[in-house]
Amino acid sequence: MKLQYQVEWSLRNDAVWIHALDGSTVGRFGRMGVDLHNTASDQLQGKPQCRLCTHGRVTTADWELFKTKAYEWWGVSVPDSAFDSKFLKG
Repeated sequence: MKLQYQVEWSLRNDAVWIHALDGSTVGRFGRMGVDLHNTASDQLQGKPQCRLCTHGRVTTADWELFKTKAYEWWGVSVPDSAFDSKFLKG
């Protein structure tokens, strides 16, 4: 059975999360970085936690990469409006 995912974002549009329905949070995009992780189930099978992580102020390129990988890896479409561009560096 294919795992399903849910996208959630903050009321201020300064953070986005992607939750797998096995209870894992596999994605986070915020003002200070990107976290794209394997599910907890995959980690129990020996996969590493982090698939793609950054630390530091996020850019437009980081936002585009987050959305692209969310769709590529999990079939999740993250709306452009989920994160306010005023929080992006440069």
